[in-house]
Amino acid sequence: MVNKTDQNQSGQGKSSYPPFSAMICLYKNNDAKEVYDALHSAFVDQDCPPTELVAVLDGPVPDAVMESVDQFLDKTEVKKVQLEKNMGHGVARATAIENSSYPWMAIIDADDISAKDRFSSLVDVIIKHPETAVVGGGYTEFTDDGTGRVIGKQRMLPASPEGVRQCMQKRSPVAQATAMLRVDAIKDVGNYQHWYNNEDFYLWIRLVSRGYDIRNVEKSLLLVRTTPDFYDRRGGLKYWKNEMALQKFSLSSGTTTGVQFILGGILRFMVQVAMPGKVRTAFYNKFLRQ
Repeated sequence: MVNKTDQNQSGQGKSSYPPFSAMICLYKNNDAKEVYDALHSAFVDQDCPPTELVAVLDGPVPDAVMESVDQFLDKTEVKKVQLEKNMGHGVARATAIENSSYPWMAIIDADDISAKDRFSSLVDVIIKHPETAVVGGGYTEFTDDGTGRVIGKQRMLPASPEGVRQCMQKRSPVAQATAMLRVDAIKDVGNYQHWYNNEDFYLWIRLVSRGYDIRNVEKSLLLVRTTPDFYDRRGGLKYWKNEMALQKFSLSSGTTTGVQFILGGILRFMVQVAMPGKVRTAFYNKFLRQ
């Protein structure tokens, strides 16, 4: 394991940056090479790498995936937390938060690629606005066609707390995969909790309703892997009912309005239930994911 001071000074002129943790939550279906690439981009290619990696093993994990994690033992402190069985994203992320050694914790998704300045860009905002509970950023979608990365659309989200609150009335205001979380604020609102496909949005609503600020960096910080069925999976009656239950909670929490609840429910039904998968994909790309 590396010395904390040495690691913090390994970035290019970033020795004054505070230490912070990063989480990666792994389960049986993760791809070992994708995990390696995600961690390499987060710890080796970074100008301000995390001080600690908390790897939550959400049930049994293939040996090849664990070997990918172990290749970074000489790059950072690694803390492995084993869950006996697969508990899902909410429990896994909550477990990571509880095991953070530092006040801030970044999220590393197991199949995404971090930009070189991802963490320095986020930490710059944290230093300037330490009261913020979550800092996220933009991202760029990509697919892997077997020969290399095919870069897709770039997505941006509102930078200011005011813009985040306005965005929250319609959709999630933070791309979770880009985010850094203030650990004490996350714990204060009850940590991550299970909500089918929406553990992150549920957390953002609870934070904002309790008066916490959320911000975004106005640049792309991450390459987010997508698949041909990415938007196909964001539909169906169960998906719509779940989203409407979350919007009802948002309405009761004061983070959306009655008008937005009704209009959003109609639009969601049209997109998530009435539209075929291919039409939904085109609609998301054209109108909803700018």
